[in-house]
Amino acid sequence: MRSDSASYRYGEHRIYLSLAPGIGCTRRLMADAQLLAAQGYDVGIAFNASSDYLCDFARGLRPLPLIYERQNNQRIEALDLATILNDPPQIIVLGNLAHQHGLSNQPIEPLQLVEQLRMAGIAVWSTIYAYNLTTIAPIYTRLTNITPSPIIPESALEQASELVLIDPEPTDIIRQLDEGILLAPPDAEQARQTALRLDVLNQLRAATHALLEIRRPLSDSAERPRWLVGIGFNPSAMYLLQRAADLAYGMGALLIGVHIRPPGGGSSGYRLAAREHLDYAEELCHEVVIIEEKDVAAAMLQVAHEQHATGIFIGRPVRSRWDELRGGSLLTKLINSDRDLDIFVLADAPQ
Repeated sequence: MRSDSASYRYGEHRIYLSLAPGIGCTRRLMADAQLLAAQGYDVGIAFNASSDYLCDFARGLRPLPLIYERQNNQRIEALDLATILNDPPQIIVLGNLAHQHGLSNQPIEPLQLVEQLRMAGIAVWSTIYAYNLTTIAPIYTRLTNITPSPIIPESALEQASELVLIDPEPTDIIRQLDEGILLAPPDAEQARQTALRLDVLNQLRAATHALLEIRRPLSDSAERPRWLVGIGFNPSAMYLLQRAADLAYGMGALLIGVHIRPPGGGSSGYRLAAREHLDYAEELCHEVVIIEEKDVAAAMLQVAHEQHATGIFIGRPVRSRWDELRGGSLLTKLINSDRDLDIFVLADAPQ
C-alpha cells in the first residue's frame, strides 16, 4: 500500500520497450541515464556493464553492490538490496526486467523488486523485450520454436510512470545488422535465425503496436478514428494485416478486422486458411467482425456504417481487366459508394 504521508515519495518507473535484444534499447537507456548523471543526479547501475558493448555507456554511473552465484553453469547477479537501501541513489538503472529474479535462496518476482525500490522512493529505469510479455510470448514461440522466460505480465506497462518505445523499422534493423552496427558477427548470425529475422520482427512489431493500443491508459476509444481492414484467406493476407496495423498505430486509430465469409462456409482449405488469418487478426486488431454475405462490397460498407469507420485499408485488386469491366472490383465499388470513406490501397508484399 502506498503511504499518504506528505514526506513520502513513491519512485517512478520508466520502461524502455523494444521488440528484442540487439536493437539499441539498453544503449538508449544508459545514454539517457548518463545525461542525468552529467547534470548532477545520483544514478546507480544495477548490472555489470564491463563489456565493450556497454562500458562506455556506464561512465558516470555509480556501480551498485551485486551478489553473485552460479546457476546451471552460469554466473547470476542480483542486487544487494539491503546495502543499496542504506545508501540509495536517486535513480537505479535496473536493465532487463526479465533478468531480475534474485538468487536461489532469495527468489523475487521482477515486478516485486521494482515495487520495493519504488516504495523506498527510488526511481527505476528498466528494459523489457516485447517477446517476454504475456500475449506476445506465444507469437514468438510460434515463429521461432523458442519459449521466452520469464514471462512479464502486461500490467507492468500500465503500472509504469513512463514508457519509451524503441521502434525502428524492421528493414532498418536488418540493414544495421548486415552492416555490423548492432551485434558482433557470431551474435548477429544467431540473431538472424531467431529474434532478428525479418518476418519475426514484422509480426512482433505489429503485435506490440496492437498491445499498446489496448494498454495505453489515456486513450479514449470513443473519440479515436476507426479503420477497417479486410481479413482474406489468400497468402498475402497476413502481410496486409501487418501493414494495416502499423499504419493504424501511426494514425492513432483503432483497427477493426472484417472477415466476410461466403454463404455455406466455404471449402475445408478455405476454412483452414481463414482460421489462421483470423487468429492473427485477433492479435493485431481492436476488434474482429465476421459476417456471412455474398456481396463483399455491400458487407464491408455495412460494417463501416455500424462501426462509424473513417476509412478502409484494402489490398490491390487481383481481378482481370475484363472482370473489372463486367462487374467492377471491390475497390471500384467502395470508391463509387455514396459513403464518406477514405480508401487506403496497400502495396503488395515485397518479393
